[in-house]
Amino acid sequence: MGVIEAIVIVVVACLAGIGWRRHRYPGGWAVAFSGDHQADRQGLEKARRTVRNLQEKARRELTAAHGQVAQADLSYRSRVSSAERKLKQLREPGRGLLQATLGPVTLYKHVAVVVTKSAAVEVRPLDGLDVRFERTPLTNYIYLTQPDGQMSLAHFGADEHSEASVRDFSVRIQNAVAAENRFLEERPGSIKTAEEDLKAAQSHTSAAEEAREHLSAVTSRQSRNQALKDALVELEAARERWRSLTGRRPPA
Repeated sequence: MGVIEAIVIVVVACLAGIGWRRHRYPGGWAVAFSGDHQADRQGLEKARRTVRNLQEKARRELTAAHGQVAQADLSYRSRVSSAERKLKQLREPGRGLLQATLGPVTLYKHVAVVVTKSAAVEVRPLDGLDVRFERTPLTNYIYLTQPDGQMSLAHFGADEHSEASVRDFSVRIQNAVAAENRFLEERPGSIKTAEEDLKAAQSHTSAAEEAREHLSAVTSRQSRNQALKDALVELEAARERWRSLTGRRPPA
């Protein structure tokens, strides 16, 4: 930055400061700057500052009260939503989370999905699923058979998947079937517990109610804020005294 640019910036800043001061203390150069009217300016500014401080204090208190209501509502909705999701997952488990994939078979928490040689996609629920491994020199197989006899056959070329990896994967499917059977056995009781948890979450409104009561109390108290009312009266009186002195009414 050159010297001229720096001088211009300083001059502009000074002019802005002068303009601001004359706006705040209208009526001429003397009343805005001279020492003869310093007490008048201080009296007006004190009245302004008192109102400003009281208004800011009230604003912070009201903002905090609104924030408490918002936080209480958010916590309530979060608890209810969490309980609803848990219950829905029990009632409508769907495929569940992805567990593992090997070749044409993708294992989810509740189903196994097989892409056949003909590119058909077959979904086999793990409930009661029979898992059988078979090997040949060139290809390893996993047979997935439902209790009603429907079956999927997954091919694993020996050049892509070792016998050990396919065996391990078949064992993993068997373990997932065992876990699914336990899940289904426990499901009625789990649903009942989840329903009770949801009712409890929905009925837990005390925090939100307390926050709203606090907000109502703050709003009511601020509507009767005598200190602020008195300060506003004093500010208006200070502005009127300034108008009587200068013929110009200053901003609040």
